[in-house]
Amino acid sequence: MQDATIEMARQMLDQARYPNIVQARVEVEELGRRRGRWQPLVEAEDLRFPQMGFEELKSFTFGIFQINLAPGYIQDNLIDTRQAEFQYDQDSEAGFIRIRFYSRYRGGTRHQLWIAYDDEPLEEDDFILGTYCTCQTGARTLGTCAHVAAVLWNQGYAKNPINHVKYPPTIVLDEVLDVRNVQ
Repeated sequence: MQDATIEMARQMLDQARYPNIVQARVEVEELGRRRGRWQPLVEAEDLRFPQMGFEELKSFTFGIFQINLAPGYIQDNLIDTRQAEFQYDQDSEAGFIRIRFYSRYRGGTRHQLWIAYDDEPLEEDDFILGTYCTCQTGARTLGTCAHVAAVLWNQGYAKNPINHVKYPPTIVLDEVLDVRNVQ
C-alpha cells in the first residue's frame, strides 16, 4: 500500500488481535442452524443497510483486492441460473443480517455470512460493527473475505450493481462452444 504508515501498521496489528464477536454470537446462539425465510438479496427492499463511500469500504476491507472481486461475485449471482444467488434471511433482526450463497470455487459449497451494522449510525464511519462468514477466511477481524466484501459493495456502495459489472457473465462462458469439439 502506497499510503501505509507506522500508525496504520499498529492499528492493523491491534485489529487482528480482536476476537470476532459476530462469530462468537453465531456459534453461541447456533444461528447457522436456524431455518430462514430466504429471499434473493437483489429483491431486498426492506433492508436499512447503511450506505458507504468507496474510501469507507476500502478502509473496512483494508485494501482493494476483495473490492475488485466483488463485481464478479455479484454479477455471477445476479445473472447465473444455477441458484447461486446471494439470499438474505427475511427473519434477520434489524442491524444483523444473515446471507447465504454458494461458493464460486468450492464446487457449489454453501456458506452463510452475518453482518452486524448500526442501522442508525451517529458517525459516518462507524456503521459496520462486525462480520463473520463460514468460508475458510471469513472469521478474520482484519479486513474481510471476498464474500463479505461483495455484500458490502453491493448493499452499501454500488446501489445499482449492473452499472459496475466488468466481466462477462458465467452463463455466457458456459454457452461458448469449445472449438475443438465443433465438426
